[in-house]
Amino acid sequence: MIFGPQFSLIFPSGRQPIMQNESIDRIPSKTTLCRSVSRARLVLFPIAIGLGLSLVISVVRWAQSDEARWFMYALDGMQYYLASAALTLMAMAITGLCLRPSVRTVVLTLTAMLFVAFGLSRLIRLDSFHGNRTPRFVWRWEPTAEERMGSYLANHREPIRTDREIAAGVFEPTADDFPGLMGQHRIAKRAHARLDCDWTVRSPKLLWSHPVGLGWSSFAVVGGAAITMEQRGDRECVVCYDLRSGVELWSHGTLARFQSEHGDGPRSTPTIHSGRVYACGATGIVVCLDLSSGELVWEFDAYGNTDSQAPYFGWSCSPLVVGRQLIVTPGIVTGGSMLSLDCDTGVERWRSGDDATSYASPMHAELCGTSQLLSFNGEGLRSLNEQGEGLWFHPWRTQGESRVNVAQPWVVEEGDMERPAEVLISSGYDMGTSLLRIARDEQGGKFEQGWTVETVWTSKALKSKLSNFVVHGEHVYGLDNGLLTCIRLSDGERVWKRGRYGHGQVLLVDDKLLIQVESGEIAIVAAQPDAHRELARWPTLTEKTWNHPALAGNILVVRNDREAAAFEMPTTSDASLVGW
Repeated sequence: MIFGPQFSLIFPSGRQPIMQNESIDRIPSKTTLCRSVSRARLVLFPIAIGLGLSLVISVVRWAQSDEARWFMYALDGMQYYLASAALTLMAMAITGLCLRPSVRTVVLTLTAMLFVAFGLSRLIRLDSFHGNRTPRFVWRWEPTAEERMGSYLANHREPIRTDREIAAGVFEPTADDFPGLMGQHRIAKRAHARLDCDWTVRSPKLLWSHPVGLGWSSFAVVGGAAITMEQRGDRECVVCYDLRSGVELWSHGTLARFQSEHGDGPRSTPTIHSGRVYACGATGIVVCLDLSSGELVWEFDAYGNTDSQAPYFGWSCSPLVVGRQLIVTPGIVTGGSMLSLDCDTGVERWRSGDDATSYASPMHAELCGTSQLLSFNGEGLRSLNEQGEGLWFHPWRTQGESRVNVAQPWVVEEGDMERPAEVLISSGYDMGTSLLRIARDEQGGKFEQGWTVETVWTSKALKSKLSNFVVHGEHVYGLDNGLLTCIRLSDGERVWKRGRYGHGQVLLVDDKLLIQVESGEIAIVAAQPDAHRELARWPTLTEKTWNHPALAGNILVVRNDREAAAFEMPTTSDASLVGW
């Protein structure tokens, strides 16, 4: 209704009426709104461009830095997952901008995605990571490795035998022994054990298989005893099994537990020498045990009185016996890169060096007529004499502060007083392989004792990340980020690259490569430069395997972080199973 010159509008919705004289002034015009938006654009648009350019410049600068390169190589296989996720998000954003879905559609889509993600989190769990850093998922209801081990110990474990019950000769050394990491001399080479690779007639015979505790330790074998390290609850255990039956003979536990996203437990392999077992735990505790009984002889804590601690992936050093010295490399960077302990008492003899530790183990070599201790540590390859005095050093820092040097060096040529020695080193993360020439220089040289180190060649064709490599004839064989690769020893050039074996391990057996595949099988490949030829493959384990295999005579012992098994390997009739 209209009353006079002024009128009111009555809305059924109950909103306040707009008076005729006030409505025009209270409602902003379209022109005013456009002007406000235009002013905002004039201010915000240059700011947005500046922020965007700054972000792009920062990303480009970071991508050109060493930190970015190390970060990308550390991601390894995760690069593909992250790239796929980024492309998916970009596609969703572009689709949303182009189609302009309603708010309801966006909310429903996000709700559905969250519901699916929540459902998957209830169904699966992250178990560990593969060697290429990709995650390994399992069903949530599957028992963990520790639960399987606990069930096995509760239901199948036999009483620990006494000395009188253990068969005579179980702990007696033989010519077929595999007494520590990668066998004699730590070069993963086993001679005079000619494998018969026609497994259609005779295949590997399973002797035993059962769960073991967590850890990446391998087996050391002397006589009929196979010894490894396992995590059992809150204790790091050195465990001795009968080689042919898998029955536990004895175990010794130390209160310690190292935890990691790549699996808890000890990383190093025990060393057996002169009736003693020497073992290093992942947290830095070194123990000496009696071989026949497992009784503790002495214990030493490498990090106990220092500010240093185990590296990111755990202390992986396998102890080295040289004479009556036990050599370990804890990497105590205030004068304790390498330690010498008395084999009989565990008393520290000397300590030397300021290098940070890495994941390789010390080696003993005779180079140019001089007994030397080689340490492939976090800074590079360093040599010391048996008194702990530095001889020579070659820098080789991998992955920045991570210092991931894992593969054992290989002495190609020992040399003498007149001829230089040659040593191979290799690492992953785009470092590659390098051949070093070491020579004496009595005129002074680069180091105090008169030594020079020269790089003969460096090649990116072989990058040993978690795996070792071997030399056979004039060629080098190893796993280049999971692919078996053959390179020439003379110049490092690649000959062939075939066969996906993952981040497993390689053992040279006569003229064949016995490969522990990361997925658990073993494969036999001809160590020949003309072509890649896989001769046989056999299932041994069922889970991710980074541990080195051990071959004692024709008995192959393998394990990972949850199970172990032993096989009797078929050999040719003329095979000699004695000697290295």
